[in-house]
Amino acid sequence: MKIKVCGITREEDIVKLKELEIDFIGFNLLKESQRKVNIDWALDMTEKHQLENSSVFLVNCEEPDFHRLKNVTAHNLQIYNFREIPNVSNMLFIPVNATFLKQLEQPHFRKKENHRYLVDNMESALGGTGEKFDWSNLHEFDLSEVMLAGGIGAEDIDFLQDLNLWGVDVNSKFEIAPGQKNHNLLDSLRNKNE
Repeated sequence: MKIKVCGITREEDIVKLKELEIDFIGFNLLKESQRKVNIDWALDMTEKHQLENSSVFLVNCEEPDFHRLKNVTAHNLQIYNFREIPNVSNMLFIPVNATFLKQLEQPHFRKKENHRYLVDNMESALGGTGEKFDWSNLHEFDLSEVMLAGGIGAEDIDFLQDLNLWGVDVNSKFEIAPGQKNHNLLDSLRNKNE
């Protein structure tokens, strides 16, 4: 199961995540987020720490940051406010509300090699609420192309591994304050996923 740690605002957290060999490191460029970072800082960090294929930029497709990033194949994108799925060569994390799970068996579910659906609790927000949605029916779905987000803590990893998820996206449950990761909890995350 892939692991993405999102909401990175400090270089010391990047160093820790690299040490733990975390699969994806998320930089939030959304102006609504309390974990928003400057795009230039994020790009500098990805270059300095050689995060080419493990960096993920959370970006609004209606903002200038998206246009700077959409053709840079060394970074992955998590795009918000799109009307149709953009044609980009990067790996694309497509954020969808948990209610989207009901559509996973429908023939219009678009599977593409470099796309993954990021299912989150998006009630009243773009995501990043730190709240779980109802997981009681997750075992009914094919989650092999899905990354799950929303209030995931270290105590949830064992349960989620049994669901054949492509990955999990963690954030607030691994922090001491918004944007400041708890390194002890990150250690426990990696240990549970080995």
